[in-house]
Amino acid sequence: MNRPPNTLSVVTGDGLELTAEVWQAEAVAAGPVVLLHGLSQQRRFWGPVINRLRSGPIASLDQRGHGDSNTPVDADYSVASCADDVIRLMDALGWERCAIAGHSWGGSVALRAGARHGDRISALALVDGGLWSPGALGDRATTRQRLTPPPLGLPADDLWAMIRSGALRVNWSDELEQALSPTFREDSDGLLHSRLGLERHLLVLDGLLDVDPREDLQACAAAGVRVWAAVCEPVGAAAAAEGEWSDLKASASAAAAALPNVLIHRWAGAIHDVPLQWPDLVAGFIDSAVASAPVMGGRG
Repeated sequence: MNRPPNTLSVVTGDGLELTAEVWQAEAVAAGPVVLLHGLSQQRRFWGPVINRLRSGPIASLDQRGHGDSNTPVDADYSVASCADDVIRLMDALGWERCAIAGHSWGGSVALRAGARHGDRISALALVDGGLWSPGALGDRATTRQRLTPPPLGLPADDLWAMIRSGALRVNWSDELEQALSPTFREDSDGLLHSRLGLERHLLVLDGLLDVDPREDLQACAAAGVRVWAAVCEPVGAAAAAEGEWSDLKASASAAAAALPNVLIHRWAGAIHDVPLQWPDLVAGFIDSAVASAPVMGGRG
């Protein structure tokens, strides 16, 4: 997708204004797809993948509170509301049906959209998310505390040096920096912070803790929504850092694989941010998921 995108404002059912970017289909396209980023990210996180996708048209959404969708702190950040936002986006685009690709928390939103609106969703591509919820890790208060992010407030040079030397160091490029730059805002002292902010982060996390993916998977199965799920299996230090997440992911994936509409892909060596690590693989995965369902046109 080399042509520049169009920016679209989407009004939600509760009157919020979200921002999306839309790329029109190339000559060869598998069908329309909505891309949903993970918690604390934004629509341009998908940039490296979009550059390699053959599906189209493509819409990448800044979900509630993220990116340019600067929704108020007192908004509803439940996974159900975020899932309904996808349908409002589809309506604004005139898409009767489409596939959804979601990364991490975005996978949970995608799965809930398939569960609530199975007649509108042709297929799901879940990238290291959706099949499990941190709510299964144990006590809610303890889990919430563990998953509360530390404050940033770092000088730009220090933050980027930390990111470049982290898990993506082998894959680092200007393309990745462009994908991550909109995640941060600069304050008057020149320090970078998450644009989402701690309050919104915790509200989104609370919504995720309320999710039971098993119910959504059953609803998708009943509606005939195909679910492609990629499970990242890091190695070395990255694997050790996952800790009990690995067991949760393994058990949830095994349970989901028993459903007739679910196809599990296990990616050995993939880190959680695999759309930045291996964008070619993720693009091919999404294209295959989109192509697995009949291509449907717009509403005319």
